[in-house]
Amino acid sequence: MQALQLGDHLVTNIDFLGLTEHHGLYVGNGNVIHLSKQGIIEEIDLQQFAGGHKIRVKKSSLFPHQAIELARSQLGHTPYGVATNNCEQFVNECLEGSCTSNQVSNLTHVALQGSARAGLLGSSASKLATGTVANVVLASTAAKMTGEYIGLPDNVNTLLGTPGDLVAKPAECLLKGTTQTLGESYACLSQGEITDAGIKLVTGSLETGLNTVLTAAEVGVNGVKAGAELISNAWHWLRS
Repeated sequence: MQALQLGDHLVTNIDFLGLTEHHGLYVGNGNVIHLSKQGIIEEIDLQQFAGGHKIRVKKSSLFPHQAIELARSQLGHTPYGVATNNCEQFVNECLEGSCTSNQVSNLTHVALQGSARAGLLGSSASKLATGTVANVVLASTAAKMTGEYIGLPDNVNTLLGTPGDLVAKPAECLLKGTTQTLGESYACLSQGEITDAGIKLVTGSLETGLNTVLTAAEVGVNGVKAGAELISNAWHWLRS
């Protein structure tokens, strides 16, 4: 394993086929902060985190101390959700302030494409899903998933996945926002707070819509940044 730096985003594949990832934040002295499936944000050693599997660095942080401080401020119990609050989302939030998960967005995209192609979302969606643009974005997501599986550099995967992420990331944002909005509205209703439930539903829907649009813009920016990084790296390599 390569030498680790403070704030490194660590990943280990934890299932038999190596398809399911577990994510953590390296905080130094051989320790990692992660969100466990039991809903506990805890600091453990590298051996416990790896669980006998190989660890790789997904990306390094430009502001490691801020990321570590944020992670440590959240130590303790938190609700765990596979699609709405998982280990990858926790690490990304600490590093970038963006609570997103490639595992969730990729699978959401594939599920949407599969449902549309099967005609489950209507004839118009089925026609759209079998068009050239849909095939390109699906191939992009597949390329990104393959790159992550074999451990390609993060900026390469980001660039490969940009067309697909223009669908996948907003879809993830929409899924998470809708789930949270409905959950909060239901909680108000169950306590007889009908007015508050309506307010939660309206404000949550507006916030989810805005975040979905901003997420698509962020995907484009990240794609440009990844491309610029690769060009810069290639230029420095040619000059060396």
